[in-house]
Amino acid sequence: MGFKEDASFARFVSMGAAGTAKVGQVLRNEHGHRPVELERYAMANKVWQTKVKRLRLPDLVCLQCGLRVESRAKSKLGIILSHSERPGRRWNEGGMRPQDLYAFAHADPARDIPVVGKPVFFTAAALNASVTRAKLSAPKAASEGSEMTMSWACWVAERAGVFQGVDSENRLVCRWDGGKFTRYWQWDRWGDQRFVYVRPEEVLVAGETMIAGIVAPAPSLACPGRTWDVAAALGASDQAERYAAVKAVGIEGRADLAEELMSIESRETDWRIKLEALVSLARLDPERWTSRIGQRANAFIDSDEARMEAVFALSEVPTDEAAQALAAVANDAANPTELRSAAAWGLGRGAKPRPDLLLPLTADEDPLISLHAIVGLQTLPDELVPQLVRRLGAGDDRGAASAACLLSRHRRVEALLDAARGHGEARLWALGALGELPPDQVQAAGGELEAEMVRTLEPLWHAQRNWLRRDQGRDGLEALEVQTVRFDPVDLTA
Repeated sequence: MGFKEDASFARFVSMGAAGTAKVGQVLRNEHGHRPVELERYAMANKVWQTKVKRLRLPDLVCLQCGLRVESRAKSKLGIILSHSERPGRRWNEGGMRPQDLYAFAHADPARDIPVVGKPVFFTAAALNASVTRAKLSAPKAASEGSEMTMSWACWVAERAGVFQGVDSENRLVCRWDGGKFTRYWQWDRWGDQRFVYVRPEEVLVAGETMIAGIVAPAPSLACPGRTWDVAAALGASDQAERYAAVKAVGIEGRADLAEELMSIESRETDWRIKLEALVSLARLDPERWTSRIGQRANAFIDSDEARMEAVFALSEVPTDEAAQALAAVANDAANPTELRSAAAWGLGRGAKPRPDLLLPLTADEDPLISLHAIVGLQTLPDELVPQLVRRLGAGDDRGAASAACLLSRHRRVEALLDAARGHGEARLWALGALGELPPDQVQAAGGELEAEMVRTLEPLWHAQRNWLRRDQGRDGLEALEVQTVRFDPVDLTA
């Protein structure tokens, strides 16, 4: 998969990530839960080619009551779940118990970070109780795992308006904005078991409000408080329960359960739970345990997926020890490219960002690593700016290009102007970077610019208005250029 395909897939994954975050926010802010990510990367859209086969886990778990929640956010709202006949891939498998919740929400895919509507919640038991009335789609291609979907009947608001209630003829009545009424009698086809999910006079949001369906709504979303016995869950036979408890111990800082974690780490047969025990131990005692995770990341005898998961785990530990371990992985040229890239990404966008450790990787000889380092660098501290300015004139094109890019991305206009007023290659790289910035930002930072500099920058600024250099134009030209092969349909002698 190339960068364009990655970007397209990431937009799709973004709906799931934003949906899970929205569900967690609603459960926390409105219902008193303390949800955290259970399935790693459930709230991220980063695309990696090394596929990590994790435990099949719900997206979220409440640290107080142990409730597990699976989130589904789609561009078209519905009660729809993926299903496959392969072992472990049925719609109701993956660590969900009868009392656990499925959440469904609408996501607007037109935004980089999709806007997610109000989720609707159902228990796993309610979905299972009505599964005989759900529709099973035809399977997809074998290359896509022969996956199908299970769909439960529901009615979603087609436009904005207000729900009026159920009339004397058992019709759902809505008054749409503009005054028009709809009386939805078709829900009679659903049978006797059908439910209304909104109250009379409740505002309806087009495409985002689920009005009715055949699945019973969750009876209560309120958190009952600290009812989850995490200590007991550490010894559970169920893998999902054991994994969730191991993760909770570290997040909660339960040093009193460190001995139990050490026992799990030494005797556990599932490598993922074993690794998670190390992660929680590293949260409790970074100096003692972080290096062990780093060893897993650098263990060439382990599978690539196990090493990637160790890197992801290090990215979640908010300590300098974890950052140092990530830097060791990223700087080891013997490691696979994507593993090093993931470590660089963690140094920039993980729980303990270390721009100072990440900066050297922005000029790495491997383009994938340098690109991940450049985008991963979220902030550029003042003390690192002189280092980048020196790179502009050091005679290394790769280092100069990455330095110019970083100074431009982080709007270090004054530093670029200083370099542009100098001589040699540093001046040229700086001028190129300034030419990619909005003119008003450059002029605002530089005060009254010299006439010569304005004359130099004006053609570059003018080029910013060229639509053929922007996404649609540039991508269109590239796509059409590879479609110009045409042989003479009549004369094949040439």
